[in-house]
Amino acid sequence: MKINEIYSKKDLNESGLVERQVKDINAKVYLNGSKVFFFEQLDNQHSYRLYSIINKRSFFL
Repeated sequence: MKINEIYSKKDLNESGLVERQVKDINAKVYLNGSKVFFFEQLDNQHSYRLYSIINKRSFFL
């Protein structure tokens, strides 16, 4: 996955990403292995822009 690319919900599911419900973050957060992916939901409600990827350990600190 590449930063600033647009993905559909189907793309995210097919990539093995698992959505994580989070509070106080205005983003969709998905986990895959040791990485955490942050997506911005676009206006059409069916597309997501990837804007950040961090290590899972950093996210839970």
